[in-house]
Amino acid sequence: MTLDLTKAVLPSSISVGGRTYRIKTWFKHWLRFLEICGNPEEDRDFSFLFDGEIPEDKPAALIELEKFASPETVLPRPSGESSGKVIDYGHDGALIYAAFMQQYGIDLIDAEGLHWWKFLALMEGLHGTKLNDVMEARMYDPDDRTSYDEAKKKAFAAWTLDGLESPGEKSSSEKRFEESFG
Repeated sequence: MTLDLTKAVLPSSISVGGRTYRIKTWFKHWLRFLEICGNPEEDRDFSFLFDGEIPEDKPAALIELEKFASPETVLPRPSGESSGKVIDYGHDGALIYAAFMQQYGIDLIDAEGLHWWKFLALMEGLHGTKLNDVMEARMYDPDDRTSYDEAKKKAFAAWTLDGLESPGEKSSSEKRFEESFG
């Protein structure tokens, strides 16, 4: 996910049908949202995520909520390979709790108000925890015979900054426009 540190605040609303609706951003609300989305037998009422008025167009609102829950990422670049599900916020709750405590000293039970996007950024930054070991084990493909060098080349291709614009930097098309028209 892209967390733009040049912005004063993180988003706390979604746009549905041209109108803006305030949403709750506490990570525990979004864990519940993902749990509901992952269980087809669960009641599909997402009104608990709205802080005030609720959009009438429920399908469009759900699309925007899903976008908020899983923000676009620029890096790593998609490799076209999928190793399946590597984390389940319900089943892995104890591992997630322990990883945050170990890595950041954050007690997720008491982390009142932790924004969902901050939670996601902290999840991405985890390393050297039991949770990382479990996720790595789930990604293991016994049929993959990729050499170490090939794996490193794939990682480089996924994470290289070449060709990316920094947040706030003018896009290549904006630069060309300025060069042409001053």
